[in-house]
Amino acid sequence: IARRGDTGMTMEHMDAIGIGWDVRGWQGNAQAVAVVGWQSRTQQLHWLGVSPLFRLSSRVAPDLDALLRPALQDEMALMQALACPRLALGIDAPLAFPRALGELLAGRGVECAVPQREIDNPYAYRDCERWLHQQYGKKPLSATFDRLGNNATLALSMLPRLGGLQLVPRLAPHAERAVLEVYPALAKVAGKASPAREEVAASLPADVVAGTDRYDAALCALMALQYAAGGAVTSLPDLVSVPPDFPLDEGWVYHFARP
Repeated sequence: IARRGDTGMTMEHMDAIGIGWDVRGWQGNAQAVAVVGWQSRTQQLHWLGVSPLFRLSSRVAPDLDALLRPALQDEMALMQALACPRLALGIDAPLAFPRALGELLAGRGVECAVPQREIDNPYAYRDCERWLHQQYGKKPLSATFDRLGNNATLALSMLPRLGGLQLVPRLAPHAERAVLEVYPALAKVAGKASPAREEVAASLPADVVAGTDRYDAALCALMALQYAAGGAVTSLPDLVSVPPDFPLDEGWVYHFARP
């Protein structure tokens, strides 16, 4: 795995680029973004930058440039990253709200019995989150009932300003320049502060520390890279995509397959 400056390679030689964003809400001062490139011929990963923690400006509407500048810093690197034809942005925040919540807010809510399990509350969780709970026993935070709504509304409001990236699979089944919801916690051995599983940790940059926002941003970038590369990065696990006939109106949470 090469890191920035190790080989003299530039982004002009990258076949795919993954960007990871660990979202920290509207006034959050701990936003973190990571950028990783990949060469198909050598199967090498090149870490192009991991930002320091930063806050989005309140003077201008945030866009893809605002996310990349803290990680890439120089204008040429920024332009080369944006020019890569196969690019994906992995965001650690819900990119949809439960359909039942939308109906409720629109005045079309139907009678709902109190569910026995919190995960079954249709106003709190999406189908994709219930799928994760069923498969892995992992219950994500609720964008409706937890503070995650702060992060979700920021990410959703920025979607139109992300340089033409298409939201997959909710708005497009597949895209070479995509934005996708990812879940770094599923790449870890245990809880949020734990390190990544061995088969993932080997691809992380040396200067990120488990349990930090920069670490999670790097995990998001790896998932985004595997998507941008069409699953061809051999050093990374496969990315779990949406099952056939799964409803897409509430989106999907991409994550690495477990061994």
